[in-house]
Amino acid sequence: MQQDEYIKLGSVNVRYRTAGDSGTAVLLIHGIACSVQEWDRNIAALARQHRVFALDLLGFGLTDMPANEDYSLDRLAQFILDFMTAANVGQAHLCGNSLGGRLALLCAAIAPQRIVSTVLVDPAGIEQRGTLAEFRLATLPGVGELLTHPTAFATRMLWRKAFFDPAPFVTDEFVTHQLTLARRPGAQSAFLKTLRGFVNLRGFRPGPVAALHAALPQINAPCLVIWGENDQFVPARHARLLQQTMQDITVQIFPHCGHLPQIELAERFNATVLRFWRDVDAR
Repeated sequence: MQQDEYIKLGSVNVRYRTAGDSGTAVLLIHGIACSVQEWDRNIAALARQHRVFALDLLGFGLTDMPANEDYSLDRLAQFILDFMTAANVGQAHLCGNSLGGRLALLCAAIAPQRIVSTVLVDPAGIEQRGTLAEFRLATLPGVGELLTHPTAFATRMLWRKAFFDPAPFVTDEFVTHQLTLARRPGAQSAFLKTLRGFVNLRGFRPGPVAALHAALPQINAPCLVIWGENDQFVPARHARLLQQTMQDITVQIFPHCGHLPQIELAERFNATVLRFWRDVDAR
């Protein structure tokens, strides 16, 4: 397992991991309520051909979670770009899961000269409808604070929905790890601020979705979409809009797979992504 490293972005201490010393840089961006551990089954394989970085986003994992911070999508995208600058990464392939996929697209729109390609893994916020009732209800004041209070039972039940076959992955060790992160001071507040910035009671907020739809045709970076066919968090049908709108896109739907293909079908995921990056770099 890669060792944790830390870097300062202003006053924020950021946890990240890195591996590999050759090839185009790669930045791995986790989803909401996740951390760099989301990529434990990928970093070593991807680092055989690339210089790989995985970071904990602002407010997640072991990165600082200031109480007075802005956790909007725009702020998180700029946080990623600032990390690239601090880590001396001029250009990179971005690979993001769920919220991380949405942020990868936003980075490609904000700083197209820095983003070589995007890999979107079950990206969130592509269309307005289609996310778990638990997430939608958590956007309600008071209700969200109760629903997201970290307990072992709730953590296990939520994460079981993230996989087609949860048995190998949602272990006691996994639940304990997720609880440890969720119980960090400020973690619940950061999660709710982030969630409420792009989700409401009906689904994904229309404003950010409309802004994304306007930006998609202008994104020139090659894009690979990987989606678990059995995703209960964000339905795979959302891939159609990306396919119809983006200029240079490939879509692969993984059968018998939930919201986390990079974990559940890691070998297939790694091979698919490496092949895509090899083709992009050869252009």
